[in-house]
Amino acid sequence: MNLIASIGKSAENKTVGRIGGNLPCLFLDRESEIEGYRFYMMFQNPDNHEEYFSIFVPEDYGVMIDNNTYPNCSVKVFSHRFSKESDNTNYTLKGIKKSFLTGYSEVDDNTFDFFTKSRFPQLIQEESYDTEKLEKEGYEFFVQIDEDYYTEDLINENYIFGYGALYLYRHSENGTVIAGFWQYS
Repeated sequence: MNLIASIGKSAENKTVGRIGGNLPCLFLDRESEIEGYRFYMMFQNPDNHEEYFSIFVPEDYGVMIDNNTYPNCSVKVFSHRFSKESDNTNYTLKGIKKSFLTGYSEVDDNTFDFFTKSRFPQLIQEESYDTEKLEKEGYEFFVQIDEDYYTEDLINENYIFGYGALYLYRHSENGTVIAGFWQYS
């Protein structure tokens, strides 16, 4: 059974996060940790509704391309409690129209969406070097974020992950969630 969330146009009662917009307020006191980065999205942990994750991507796409896999994946993932959207636009990705994530919905194992929690990832490229080191060091696949499911009007510039997907992994002992790698097509 997979758990999915879709991109919606407005905040609905089943909102579990958002893509785009300004960074959450709690990062206003943590700017040194996100210097050179842009806010991508925030979502509720499907396993713990008190926890949220915010994802930041480098503002330099070249840095992302050169550092797209563990242990050097340049995408940052932060765990935190819920935090409202700030008014600070310094870390906003200008090419994304702010949208909300609606879900979570249980679906069969073969169904994926923009946000999917599943037992196994749906990879764009079946490359073992992306997963081997992660698994060897105690990380297990957690969720994937797939640009194939962007709504038509979400992006007005280049795709953040090159029309690809981001794969988050969680450590089996301490529960830390990281950006394991991302792939593009």
